Amino acid sequence: MTHKIISLFIYSILINGLISTPAFSKESSTPSLNDLYEKPKVFDFFTNIPGNLKSSWGKAFNTKPATLWTWGAIISSSVIFYIYDEKIYKHAQILGRNLGLGNNDHTKTLVKIDDIAIFRGPTDLGSVMYFIGDGWTQGLTAASFAIYGSMNNDNRGMQTGSQIMNSLLSGSIPTQVIKRATGREDPYRTTEYRGKWKFFSHRYDEDVSAHDAVPSGHLMAVTSTLTIIDSNYPEYRNIIRPLGITLMTLVSFQMINLGVHWISDYPLGMGIGYVTALSAIERGRKSTAKASLRKPEISNPKDWKFIPIYTTHKVNERSYGLTGIFQF
Repeated sequence: MTHKIISLFIYSILINGLISTPAFSKESSTPSLNDLYEKPKVFDFFTNIPGNLKSSWGKAFNTKPATLWTWGAIISSSVIFYIYDEKIYKHAQILGRNLGLGNNDHTKTLVKIDDIAIFRGPTDLGSVMYFIGDGWTQGLTAASFAIYGSMNNDNRGMQTGSQIMNSLLSGSIPTQVIKRATGREDPYRTTEYRGKWKFFSHRYDEDVSAHDAVPSGHLMAVTSTLTIIDSNYPEYRNIIRPLGITLMTLVSFQMINLGVHWISDYPLGMGIGYVTALSAIERGRKSTAKASLRKPEISNPKDWKFIPIYTTHKVNERSYGLTGIFQF
């Protein structure tokens, strides 16, 4: 693959998200929509973690056709991406330099106590793109919904904030377990082609970046947050979904450009974020909400379209690729 193919892949996702805006029909918000949500308790986001994990396990591991299709998509896409991981990483870095982003992370410690870093924030465009998937971003988003809900007696806002944190914390557990079990090297720390796998390494805590590539925690966090907001605010889907696709594309590209993730790390991370979000949104809705709010379901395979890409520059220079379009 050349960097032009990578560019085409990225821009096809962006364009698909942007041009799809007119296709969304705004769903009207009823005056009693807030009444469909229960007021969350202060620590529901934490105490609901065991229930979320149990529900997520049931959603992820069953024999329903939709679930099997989803696992097939996650596994097959991960394998295909793994084959091209190294090439995509190299060409993404070339594209990053050409775009003026560079290949280095410029987030810096902005708040610290003594010698302990409390908060690392972005300082340029590239680090802003990377920061989209940082836990601080999701935490601040959750806090914003919770504060707004509390100030306006809005149960939906408070539940959204609680659910985002619940999904984020719940999703972090299987993400960390898999990271520690697989021990795959980040691209910028790789010691062999496509990164060495150090299964159940006892040195994980000593050298995290040499062991924590798969799955992507950033994509898990972004996916879970956007899924919850999209589900709780269906009347704004004409904005949420195109914006969400754009943000996910930006952070996905920048993580490869910085060498902190391989593209094959993404499908599983997104899957974890999605299923924990589905479990989180089940809590806090009254029984009447089932008839008034449509819960998101695991994607139907018919919603996906895959388009092959082929280019040729010279007789012996041919490039092959694959782009995907999700219709919603």
